[in-house]
Amino acid sequence: MLRRLYMPLWKRPSPEEKQRRLEEQREAEESRQALEAGGLPLKARVRLNEEMSAGHPLFTSDLSTNEFLLTRQLGYQPLSQVMGSSIYHVGWQYARRYTWNTSANELITLSQAHQHAAQLALGRLQQEAALLRAHGVIGVRFTQRRYEWGSHLLEYTAIGTAIRLPQSPLGAQPFISDLSGQEFWTLLQAGYYPTGVVTGYCSYYVSLGSRMTQQLKGWWGVGGVNQEIVPFAQAVYTARHLAMTRADAMGKNLQAVGIVGMHIENERNVIEYETDNPSAKYLDLFMHFAVTGTAIVARKKEHHIPSLKPTLTLTDLRPGYYGQNRELTFNEE
Repeated sequence: MLRRLYMPLWKRPSPEEKQRRLEEQREAEESRQALEAGGLPLKARVRLNEEMSAGHPLFTSDLSTNEFLLTRQLGYQPLSQVMGSSIYHVGWQYARRYTWNTSANELITLSQAHQHAAQLALGRLQQEAALLRAHGVIGVRFTQRRYEWGSHLLEYTAIGTAIRLPQSPLGAQPFISDLSGQEFWTLLQAGYYPTGVVTGYCSYYVSLGSRMTQQLKGWWGVGGVNQEIVPFAQAVYTARHLAMTRADAMGKNLQAVGIVGMHIENERNVIEYETDNPSAKYLDLFMHFAVTGTAIVARKKEHHIPSLKPTLTLTDLRPGYYGQNRELTFNEE
């Protein structure tokens, strides 16, 4: 005789539990679609909207104490810490040539992956600032990270503080600046205004080829004297030129007059290998050049930077009438 098996009541999801699971699935799907379009996940938008509706009762910031006091002194209102991130999968890129002669080429797939991931992270940072109705983001810390367990993965993260400027209309999009609070203040005093963070990346690969590698490794001939490896030196200049050209193009699209606060990273890796033939040895160079800076525009025709007034402070060690010391200060007029 067959017995009917009944599921215990405690294992059956309640209607509320079913509704909660459906809501989580809907939110996850909505977030996935938003991320695929370069936007923000649902929970991030909900958090920022709630903060905006509450009127920013408690702000968060990654500004230092001095930067915070300076912004408050000038009337800037820190709103919230904002972030943008992108974890990116890099497509397949062939590099080694195993050729007799020297060859050099850009690893376009890798260069484009860095550029796209960086722009996704910065774009999401800007979207968070826009939801807060901020004028811009200052002190952006822009970092890149790779994973040992995932050789084809890279991550870009941008974190900064969204601010609101006093008596200034909102622009079409919040500006982004990786300048510090002091540098941002100095920039405004000089009559300039940040428009955005520009990036430029280039991954470049040089294969010396077996002939030149044998010449360098040999005890006789050119291998026994000092000499420059010209293809490697040329790769540095080529990678730099391509990265700078891409950063300049972004600045021109922002109608900038210049790029300040540039950060340059130059990663190099020399690779030595051989084939089944012991006499066929190869020496290659992998080069990755990264450029980041803040594009600026001029807001005033005449720029005036307040001159510094040096102050000399001395301490008079001679005891006074009551035995105390006094501080002597001389200001240059």
